[in-house]
Amino acid sequence: MTSIISSLSPTLIKSYSTAAVAAWTTEDVASLTTKQISAMSSAQIAALDTEDVDVLSSRQLGAISPSAIVGLTLEQLAVLDQSDIESFGTSQVAALTTTQIDGLSTEQAEALSSTQVGALSALQLSALSEEDLASFSTADIAAIGAKAITGLPTDVVASLSTDQLAALSTRAVAALSTAQIAALSTDQLAALTTAQVGALKASQIETLGTDDIVVLSTEQIAALSASAISGLSTKQIATLTADQVEALTVSQVKALTAAQLGSLETDGIATFSTAEIAAISKAVWGLTTDAIAARSPPPTFPP
Repeated sequence: MTSIISSLSPTLIKSYSTAAVAAWTTEDVASLTTKQISAMSSAQIAALDTEDVDVLSSRQLGAISPSAIVGLTLEQLAVLDQSDIESFGTSQVAALTTTQIDGLSTEQAEALSSTQVGALSALQLSALSEEDLASFSTADIAAIGAKAITGLPTDVVASLSTDQLAALSTRAVAALSTAQIAALSTDQLAALTTAQVGALKASQIETLGTDDIVVLSTEQIAALSASAISGLSTKQIATLTADQVEALTVSQVKALTAAQLGSLETDGIATFSTAEIAAISKAVWGLTTDAIAARSPPPTFPP
């Protein structure tokens, strides 16, 4: 017997009770038009059997309204395959509850496109596991927004591969909390691009340990903004190698405080160019006599 459900108006479908929806056969559900499905409420969606949800096509799934998609139960979500997940629009993905996000399998999380990942909120990202994030491609990671990145738990941040971390946008890196920065391993920090390092703020730099500082390449050191340099503690400054100090730019040297200059090793000061020495002004009194004596010829400081 041919189902008559498809001949009903969306308005009539919307008026159906959950009991009436639950009584539909899989043939009835499979015959629903996208307009009819878009008219359904979250309660009606929740009333569908898992077998009914399983027969929905990609077009039908994509027609579920954002307000109704929250009705999908974990049992219903479990029957969706990767192509079904891919059919969700960004507004649908953005509407998923944290319970639903948490209920996604690793395979389903992997099926999310970079566009869909870009629609996830901080709260939704907080519901994803380490295994879920491990399935994300670098394009997916690059799509995570600056506001959303703050939702990643520190253990998940620490589990990101070096390739994934290097894929984060500069805006996302700048938005990382100090707790997230502190959770990064030395290998992860060493993998940051110069553009990403340039996006770091002073408050983020302050959280780095001395072990973290020493793994930064000369290119990464040179990429730090002048304002970020101000975030380096005297203890962090003291751990800089001669090569790292030599990599400092004129603008970075100019940003150093007297206390920071006083923490530099003499062999580091000896690497300063005449332009960098000239950039030292009010902080010049921080230089030790040994540091000044280490330069040959002795430096001439601006008045």
